[in-house]
Order: sequence, then C-alpha cells, then structure tokens
Amino acid sequence: MRKGYGHINKSQLGFSLIEVMIVLLIIATIGAVSYPSYDSFRKNRETEYFIRTFQKDIVHMQQRAVNENRIYNLSIDNENHMYEMRGNGSKEPVKKNIPPHIWFESFSMLLSVQFNQNGNISRAGTLYIHSANTSYKMVFQLGKGKFYVAKQ
Repeated sequence: MRKGYGHINKSQLGFSLIEVMIVLLIIATIGAVSYPSYDSFRKNRETEYFIRTFQKDIVHMQQRAVNENRIYNLSIDNENHMYEMRGNGSKEPVKKNIPPHIWFESFSMLLSVQFNQNGNISRAGTLYIHSANTSYKMVFQLGKGKFYVAKQ
C-alpha cells in the first residue's frame, strides 16, 4: 500500500445518482431562466441587422436607378415576409426575406418606394418597422431620395 493514500472503498468512487440529478436540475433551471432574455437579445440583434441591410438595399437600388437610367421599385409584402426590388424593364426582381418577428406599417405612404432615373423618390412619406420589442420610424424625404431611420 502506498504511503498517504489509505484504503479507498469502491463506494467512494464517482457520484451518486442523487448528486447527478441535482446538478442537472440546477443546469436546467439556469437554462430556463436565461432563455427568454437570450431570445429577446437574439431578436434585437436580428432586427438591427435587418434594418441596416434594408437601408443598404434602398441606397443600392437608388444608385442602380441612376446608373441604369431606369425607374426602380421596392415593394414590401408583410404576409409573405419578403420585399422585392425591381427595375422597370428588368427580367427578374431581387427578393429578400423579412424575419418573421418584423413587420412594416404604412403611415403616410404605401408599402412601396419608387426611385426615378435621377435617384429622386417619387413620393415622400413615413413607414414604421415593428419588431417584437422595438419600433423604427423610416422617413423618406423629397429630393435626391434622402431617408433616415429613427428608433422609437
């Protein structure tokens, strides 16, 4: 026998079933408590990413209208959770998905935006973008297609 170790009983090796169950119960409780805040965090990040991408798509569409000398339309379809960008005379529209927890509300304009060949917007107005936790106001101004988004 080695010095300092004494005799080890087989019943002293490992964990008992009760100890394992207690640890699993603690882990499950922590997971259940933290999931709602994680889900909210994930939706907020996804919404912010969508807003940035949507803004870039609008600017890109405006630039294409000027470069290609053609009218471009963006239409929003809340029911199918998508929006599409189409140039007059172009074959296929560009379709993009909208996350299921995000929807648009028309306020002083329809759920569509149109840029003419000079990059000017055809009609000024406001759209609201709603998500599970936040709302954004998107304002389109006359002249050179300027717009901005403000968190409500």
